[in-house]
Amino acid sequence: MKKILLSLSALTIGATPTVSLLNVGQKQVITQVTSEIQKKIDETSVLFKAPIITNAQKQNADVTTNWLNDQKVSDISNINSALSYANFNAEKYDMKSVEKTLNKIYKDKDYKYKNEDATSELIFGAADKGVSLLENSIDDDGLKVEGVNEFLNWISYVSFSSGGSLKADKFDSSILKFADKISFVKMFKHYPAPTYSQLWSEGVRTYRGLKFYTLSNFNSFMSVNYGLTSETGAWNFKIQDEGSSNIARNFFNASSAMYKEIFSKDDQKVSKHEFKFTSDSVVYLLNFIYSLSYYIDAFNQPEYMLDPSMVTDQNHLFSPYKTNLEIMNEVYNKNISKENIDKRRLNGILSIFYDIMYKGSDPNGYRSSRVLKILFQVDDDITDGNTKMDLNQKVLKANKSLIVSVNVGEWKNNTTGPNGIFNILFASLAKGFLDNQVSGTIGALLSLLGLSTENLGSIIAGVISSILSGIDMNHFFATLSSQLNTTLKNMYSWGPFGWIGKQIKGPLEEQLTNMGFGADNSPNKKPTGNFKNKPTDDFIDYLDQMMKKFSNIKVNENSTETWSLFDNLFNQLLNEKGRLQSILKLFNVNLPVDMSNKSVKDIFRINVLGISIGDVLTLILKGFDSSLPLFYKILGLLATVTGSDISNEYDFFIKGQEEPLSSIDEVLGYTPTDGRTSDLAVIWSMMKFVKDDNGKNKVLGIRPKNSNNTEEEKIWGHKAWKYLLGLNYDDKSYNQDSILFYVNELLTNGLTSKIIQWPVKMTRKYIDYNLSDITFNRNKKMNYWANKDLFSTQFVSYQEDSKQEVLNYKIMYKVKKDVYYTYNVSVYKENTSSKYKINSFNRI
Repeated sequence: MKKILLSLSALTIGATPTVSLLNVGQKQVITQVTSEIQKKIDETSVLFKAPIITNAQKQNADVTTNWLNDQKVSDISNINSALSYANFNAEKYDMKSVEKTLNKIYKDKDYKYKNEDATSELIFGAADKGVSLLENSIDDDGLKVEGVNEFLNWISYVSFSSGGSLKADKFDSSILKFADKISFVKMFKHYPAPTYSQLWSEGVRTYRGLKFYTLSNFNSFMSVNYGLTSETGAWNFKIQDEGSSNIARNFFNASSAMYKEIFSKDDQKVSKHEFKFTSDSVVYLLNFIYSLSYYIDAFNQPEYMLDPSMVTDQNHLFSPYKTNLEIMNEVYNKNISKENIDKRRLNGILSIFYDIMYKGSDPNGYRSSRVLKILFQVDDDITDGNTKMDLNQKVLKANKSLIVSVNVGEWKNNTTGPNGIFNILFASLAKGFLDNQVSGTIGALLSLLGLSTENLGSIIAGVISSILSGIDMNHFFATLSSQLNTTLKNMYSWGPFGWIGKQIKGPLEEQLTNMGFGADNSPNKKPTGNFKNKPTDDFIDYLDQMMKKFSNIKVNENSTETWSLFDNLFNQLLNEKGRLQSILKLFNVNLPVDMSNKSVKDIFRINVLGISIGDVLTLILKGFDSSLPLFYKILGLLATVTGSDISNEYDFFIKGQEEPLSSIDEVLGYTPTDGRTSDLAVIWSMMKFVKDDNGKNKVLGIRPKNSNNTEEEKIWGHKAWKYLLGLNYDDKSYNQDSILFYVNELLTNGLTSKIIQWPVKMTRKYIDYNLSDITFNRNKKMNYWANKDLFSTQFVSYQEDSKQEVLNYKIMYKVKKDVYYTYNVSVYKENTSSKYKINSFNRI
């Protein structure tokens, strides 16, 4: 460290009275200068450059001395020495004595001048320190804990030093107002994609558990938006017994009960609940989307990704040897993958589109329909042309008999097995709806048929899921009207003289009549007279007409070629020309261009500027998927910076007091508006140190309100406010979903790291420029003022006796043209010492 001639506390300089000579006996007085004496003058006069420049140029003594200390003596004098000004003087003088004398000189008003650059140096010096600490806190791998800790300590010091000028009330209300304007970001405070550890903590171990976690989040989304509460059956399902069939049964029962409440009506037949979207539900929606994507992605592993040429039929899309449902059962029992889940990507859901845009040969749409099977497949007999797929086999068949004779189809109990993920949800939703509708005669009819609302809901789910799974449903719908007609006619004939059948026919035809069938306003377009007062026949005929209509859709108006909506619909839309346009036209939707000679895949193959539309869309989707995490982190950071939850989530303590503070006002030092305070205001107030009534600093502590209320859970002092910012110093980590957590996450991204570090680098350049500008200007002035040509000396006398030698001379300093200041100098050296002391120094 440089040797400083002045005490750093000395701000001024002044002249001192002449120090009296020691009494001497015999002495020799020389009044003629010799070369030896001149050498002593030259060597001892160097020291006085500092007080002379300070006085003559009205400069601050500290600034002048510190600058000179760094200069080589040979640069500012005629002495040939490589030593610095400070070291040279230390070699010639007793610096302890010299510093005392100089301190007296610098207290005089003629040597007492302010540092004109002090304010700039203070500001840019502090900024330089802060930016240096910030630079040491950041790298391309994120935030460095030790560097962050030092930087926060510096901020705390600046905050404390500011006193009351930087109180949190200066910015608290502004943060809250801004937060209210962007309130939507609150939903992103917690990262919307569940992590592996989060799933594990909620009981999810296998993909079976992940299936019900996914559906549970969907139900939470519905529960919140329908305004359900704990009193009205709000969704509160927990993942338990995931390794057994109990989880499916428990989910189905809970889900059915919730939807029963959602579809319930009051005594005036008005729905008790109305869907109203709220931002609080978004977290569940995003959890649902991401967990669904994780589930689908489990089937995107190499062992399940067959080339379409290896697929034999719709029921073997994942393996040549195992059916789709066997693979689903296999995946069910696998543990969830930490590697895949912690990528937090939507690759699973987006694989729907990637498969659609698959560039390889896939004439039967096997690759394109993989995800549909994961989501919706019900049965294990879904091969093309399957004649077992009909009403009698899957739903219900009534036999002609004098007694009740009915065969309930396979879809009666298809809710709890390993099949399409949404089947059980559809079934519970249908059951919940039916539980509000089925009573009285209809309920008795179902009991007579041996059916419950659960069975009926399961059948409805089977129909819906099978249609959505994109399989060949041609036989089912081709025979639907005839098989349903036979079943109804057989039911109507049950019992002696059809007595039981009348109990079925009466209420059923009443419902059909209410729908217009058998009446003048029948939906059936055939002449009313054909089915007048015959609602069952009218309905069956109408159903038959609809099935024929959807089974014989014209490809275009100029062609006799037709296609069926029920024959592998998904594959037809993708691979067969004109299907998309004709189905849209069926629902009165007209495309702006003629697409009758194009399939969906043909559209994706269209080249624009040398690249296909499909490739462009694929790149867009992949870019979207990869950028979403960054987008969430930015919103998460914004949500935490503008948050106002800390005062509600934590209790605050003063060291030595057992009870928590009754009001956050005691931490802030002011009363917040409307009782709300921003998180940053709380943290800033804790940084500045809370004072008691006597002005002494109090040690503050925090403890989560949902804790066990133990002393061990309290965090004290600087660790407390750092913890609220997100720094867990003891664990050398960042708290999940905190300000520092999101900053660290953003810095691990190459692009955002550069974006965040850019203003730091620009600030560094700005600070360095201003500091160098101060230094440059100072060097320029000081180099001129310290020029050796401006200084000259004149010998006065030299005295020597047995105890000491005393040297007296004058120093002339050229202030400006024809203006000189003259200083009397007297130094002495005791014979017992090799170093000089100042006897006197004053300006004439």
